[in-house]
Amino acid sequence: MINPHLKWHNGQRLSTYPYSPDLEKIPKTPGVYIFYRVHGNSFEVFYIGKALNLRSRLKGQLNNLKLMNSIKSASNGARMLSYAELVLKPGQKASTAIVAAEKLLIRHFVEEGHELFNIQGVKLRVQTLTNERPPELKKLIPRQTQVEA
Repeated sequence: MINPHLKWHNGQRLSTYPYSPDLEKIPKTPGVYIFYRVHGNSFEVFYIGKALNLRSRLKGQLNNLKLMNSIKSASNGARMLSYAELVLKPGQKASTAIVAAEKLLIRHFVEEGHELFNIQGVKLRVQTLTNERPPELKKLIPRQTQVEA
């Protein structure tokens, strides 16, 4: 099992379009990143990515027209970028661990109901399973769960 460990940094608010985070604050280490929107107490995740060099990858993503347009066209709220450095355990390979971390984050946010733009700017489709359950099964069977279609 890989069980990746991530060290998250404070999010950066993205200024008006075209977006430009402070790249100097972003490390050149392996990790994952999330583009999202915050509105009041709610948030919406747009994109989850991975990189062997976070700064270089994020600099390149700023030129990804489909991704930037999907962020621009989202509902009202502050556009944000958060990133995490991968903390390697003895014997772990960065390339394997960041793939696992990205997949786990995608799975988590899809299950939470977010429609991600992770496949070449196309929203990931989500299927939702809802369950009617008797009281004794409420701890065992979820009311609903979502997975990518």
